[in-house]
Amino acid sequence: MLAAVCLFVNCGDNPVNSGGDGRFTFVIADVGQGLAQFGVRDGRAVVWDIGPPNQYASWRAAYNNLSRPRIESIILSHSDADHFGGLRHLDRGIDWSGAVVVSPYEDTAKIRAGSGIWSDRVTFSFCVAGDTLKYLDNVEIICLWPPDGIDIELPLDGRERNHYSLVFSVRHGYSRALITSDIDSAAMTAIAARSGYALNAQILSVPHHGSAGSVNRLFFSYVSAETAVISCAAQNSYGHPSPSMITELMHQGARLMFTYLDNTVTFVSNGYYW
Repeated sequence: MLAAVCLFVNCGDNPVNSGGDGRFTFVIADVGQGLAQFGVRDGRAVVWDIGPPNQYASWRAAYNNLSRPRIESIILSHSDADHFGGLRHLDRGIDWSGAVVVSPYEDTAKIRAGSGIWSDRVTFSFCVAGDTLKYLDNVEIICLWPPDGIDIELPLDGRERNHYSLVFSVRHGYSRALITSDIDSAAMTAIAARSGYALNAQILSVPHHGSAGSVNRLFFSYVSAETAVISCAAQNSYGHPSPSMITELMHQGARLMFTYLDNTVTFVSNGYYW
């Protein structure tokens, strides 16, 4: 069947044929009421967020289970503690370059101060919509949000940090995952207008832990996810995930997974499918 498919699509450009074992692993870690994700290929990794400080042991366990890959960069979607707080506990046993990617609207001094024993080794680079990060062979990490040149007073407050948090389409051949951090419905509308069907992904890391303020039918329709993963803690004080989020994702036909029930969730792509 695969051979028949290759008659109609250009399989020669697919990373399954491009060296190494051809696989890309995408992980959404169980870090309680927070968010942390890994992308790993051939012993090298990119990390998106690192969870809250009280869940560092869980993040470290997920890293160890991936055979402790070399971390080329840690991408911090924004500087809320549930996304970057674990950085303060990062130990020297982590094989990390010290590179951090943030949006140009983030407070890098705050992040450096929260980097624990790594604070003197952290180096920052910036990312906005339209940029592509190529840390892993044959894996495209395409930034979809926020846009460049926003005229807004800095530093951002909590609501603005959520609204302008980094969003990425991660692509390995025909396999795609969408990382949405804490964006709200207004940001989702703007992203949908800019990206349209480029949002399509089999895996959706659901925005803002399943918050009711991040429900957006247009956005989810463009994504058309097969699996939607919500990262949050059981019985958290925020009421995440909201019934409206669950209802909408079910309406979209997505299979729902929850880190507080399913624990750390791992997907492996061969370049054709997860």
